Amino acid sequence: QDITAENECLQRAFEQTEEKLRELSQEKLNPQIEIGKPTELATTKLIELSKKYRDRTAEMEALKTKCKNLGATLIIKEDELERQRAELQRIVKSEARKDSGDTNQINIEEKELRNNLSGRTDREQVKCLKNKLQRAQTKLCESRNMCATLRQEINKAQKLLCSEVGENVSITALSSVPGGWRGRAEQIRSLQQKVAELQIRLSDHERSQKEFSSERQNLTNFRVAEKERRQQIENMAKEFRQAEVALETSKRKLDAAKARMKVLENELSVAKGNIAMLNEKRSHDDRLIDALNERLKIVEVRYQEREVEVQNKEHKIERENANIKNELRAAQLHVDRLRRRLEEREIEIDKLRSDVTSDQSVRCRNSLRSDFRSTDEHQISPTVSPRSLGEPNEYVTLVLAAEAERVRLLELVTVLNQRLDKERNEAIELSELLRKEKSKYAKLESKLRNSEKERLGLFKVNSGYRAKSCAKSSLHADEETINPEEIRFKTELLEEECLALKTRLDTVQQDKASDLAMYKRMLDQARKTFKDACRNKSLAVNGSRSTITV
Repeated sequence: QDITAENECLQRAFEQTEEKLRELSQEKLNPQIEIGKPTELATTKLIELSKKYRDRTAEMEALKTKCKNLGATLIIKEDELERQRAELQRIVKSEARKDSGDTNQINIEEKELRNNLSGRTDREQVKCLKNKLQRAQTKLCESRNMCATLRQEINKAQKLLCSEVGENVSITALSSVPGGWRGRAEQIRSLQQKVAELQIRLSDHERSQKEFSSERQNLTNFRVAEKERRQQIENMAKEFRQAEVALETSKRKLDAAKARMKVLENELSVAKGNIAMLNEKRSHDDRLIDALNERLKIVEVRYQEREVEVQNKEHKIERENANIKNELRAAQLHVDRLRRRLEEREIEIDKLRSDVTSDQSVRCRNSLRSDFRSTDEHQISPTVSPRSLGEPNEYVTLVLAAEAERVRLLELVTVLNQRLDKERNEAIELSELLRKEKSKYAKLESKLRNSEKERLGLFKVNSGYRAKSCAKSSLHADEETINPEEIRFKTELLEEECLALKTRLDTVQQDKASDLAMYKRMLDQARKTFKDACRNKSLAVNGSRSTITV
């Protein structure tokens, strides 16, 4: 836009110079001399102004005479006042000298009377004189104001006369003209009369010259015409040279403007290419961002699904732990019941053996007590034969096996709880990492939006920007291209972190599956041991009954 405006201004200036050259050539080829003639309105105005000037001059002279008279009266009154003051001073001095020889009282009375009389008379005279002075001063001020206004009017009238008559014409010369002077119209008439007389003389002179030889006149006319032509040719040559110089300067300006236009067009083409490249980069970046957003969404969905799976597995493990705890409680209750039954059976055995001889009962009791103590100290396994230990020793072995299984199960439960705590902590850490990644993702989205806004701002760039604006836009474009590269690196890092989290989840799931398998095996083994113990117990009870009956 700036270039187009400059081109238009140059074209206008070039056209104006061409028009001026044409006008000058026309004026010099056919010069026209215009002679102004006075109009009737100007003459009437001059007459009216001359009348007003005469009236004003008469008024001025009358006011001047009045001012002179007032000044003379003022001078006379001032002299009278000075004389009266001098007389009063003389009278006071003479009275003071005369009264010095008389007595003091008479002098005082006479002085008081004289002072009163003289004071009254002096005061009255002074008041009268002051009033007269004030009147004279007011009249003086009025006359001075009138003189100032009249001087201003005279100056205005003189300016008007100079504008009408001319600056070089003096009023004194016009007043000294005999026969009176009526204004500029009269001067014009006199000049016209002189011009007519001169024209008559010229015509007479030409007639007298025509009587001379025609050859001399022709030669003189030819020489004059040649001189005029030479002067005209020289003037025209000078003007032509000036016009050529102006044309050369204008051509140079046009060439410079054309070169500038070409440079700016090249810059515009380069800027358009840069803008197209930026648009392509922006579209490519938008596609990459969309793909990364889709990947992030897929990763988030997978992570949420895995979180749900982990939570479900944790709930399952907690349920299994609760079931195992319930089974342990049931096993403890069963063990308590078995202990009660053992105590009851021991009581029955003691009653039955009391009927037997004392020696045999004492021996049996001693052997039983020693065996029971040895089992308590060494924790005899449940595979000991019932014939060697008897019925109560079998029950003790079952109880010991149940307690050992219970201890193992409790240890497994503690290990599982520790693993659950670790997995919970890991899940919390993973959730924190997810939050951080989400915050980073939000920041990246905000940066991408800002970069998109800046790119949209690039499209609104006017075509009249110069090289500096192009350089700035290229720098902005470089910065914007750097931002997507950083975003790519960050997205790659996020993908790697997501893969690491996936591998971690897989390992955690494998560990949990192995723990569950081991836990199930331990439960199966405990159940088998309890079942075997119950079977051995039932067999031992049947054998004891048979021996008792025997």
